Amino acid sequence: MSEKVIFVTGHKSPDTDSFCSALGYANLKNQLGIPARAICAGPANKETTFVLNHFGVEHPEIVTSFAVRIKDVMEAVPAVDADADLKAVLAWRREHDMNRIPVVKDGKYIGLIMPKKLIDALENAWEGKGAAKAGDIASATKCQIISPDLKLREFDRGHTGAYPVVNGDTYLGMVRAGVEAPKDKQKVVLIDHNEKVQIIDDIEDAEIIENIDHHRIGGLTTENPIFIHYEPVGCSCTIVANMYWQYNQEIPQQIAGLLLSAIISDTVLFRSPTCTPKDVETAKRLAEIAGVDLEAYGLEMLKAGADVSDFSDEKIVRTDMKEFTANGQVISIGQLTTMDAADVLKRKADLLKALEELRSSNGYAASYIMVTDILKESTNLLYAGDVDGVVKAAFGQEPKEQEVFLEKTLSRKKQIVPPILGAMK
Repeated sequence: MSEKVIFVTGHKSPDTDSFCSALGYANLKNQLGIPARAICAGPANKETTFVLNHFGVEHPEIVTSFAVRIKDVMEAVPAVDADADLKAVLAWRREHDMNRIPVVKDGKYIGLIMPKKLIDALENAWEGKGAAKAGDIASATKCQIISPDLKLREFDRGHTGAYPVVNGDTYLGMVRAGVEAPKDKQKVVLIDHNEKVQIIDDIEDAEIIENIDHHRIGGLTTENPIFIHYEPVGCSCTIVANMYWQYNQEIPQQIAGLLLSAIISDTVLFRSPTCTPKDVETAKRLAEIAGVDLEAYGLEMLKAGADVSDFSDEKIVRTDMKEFTANGQVISIGQLTTMDAADVLKRKADLLKALEELRSSNGYAASYIMVTDILKESTNLLYAGDVDGVVKAAFGQEPKEQEVFLEKTLSRKKQIVPPILGAMK
């Protein structure tokens, strides 16, 4: 991982706002002369894929962990060829100051020369009993082979020497037992989220330097003071767009299209109760820069994301899934936006099974999926877990077969999360 380029990332199970706010903010950083790169925690969904394709933007790199790995701290020292003589072996040892010497044959790793083997070979050569080659005294069984993708914190340092780093049969380098993580951690900007359970794994190995969000504050802790920008608006991209204008920066046409798309997505084309006048005003300005008809493009984009005919039950219940914590318990809440909820609800029995599998496999207290009908502006909330009482307390109605119907409900952030977390306390 780079120590110079700042990573900008949205949350796990990224949605359109998570993708586009990261891309937009990384571009702003670069325009301001600060090297930055957008990454993402997973692949784009249908809606986001439509957006990226429409505006000709490449999918960001997927990063699922910030852990420092062996490949980040190993030394890319060359191995000794199996045909090398003892003189070359000794020269390698003096140059690299390692008492275990890696050996390759035809470019493939075959083992290490251990200290005792080398001493024995030198004594035999001194006594005229034959001069061995490196491959003759290399052993493939005397030392643990380390994968380049092993997390440094999981590195089992059984001795004080060095270990070979091998991928398959390809030798990559050596890692010393005393190696430590780099002091300069990868710097990360979190955008469109702030709760620990939504952050890419192993954030402890990186350094959060900024947080830009439009959600509730969920207990984020950092090593050092950081830049924070929270606003109660409908979309993180509304914040990002206005930061361009705040810094007197022009928004490129492609970036304007991305930011606009996220606002359309998060506010459901201004139908969501989370939508604010600032979201609407920002979207109109962005539509002009992007060169699109706001209403026509918005409906086309939402329609592209609403097609779930080829989704498995598991994929549906994991759509735009986020984790939340209350009273020491973790729950998941996903949201599927569709043009026709009735069509999706034909699969209710199978969706409930998939929800229960999701819940039990992750140890959640409950798992929910919002099936949100854009046209009817309503949500059917399905759930798994022993939470009938929580659901009743949250929404004031008796659930039927693990489901409640919620009129005028489009927003997870404003209409679903607060009452559920409140009922759990």
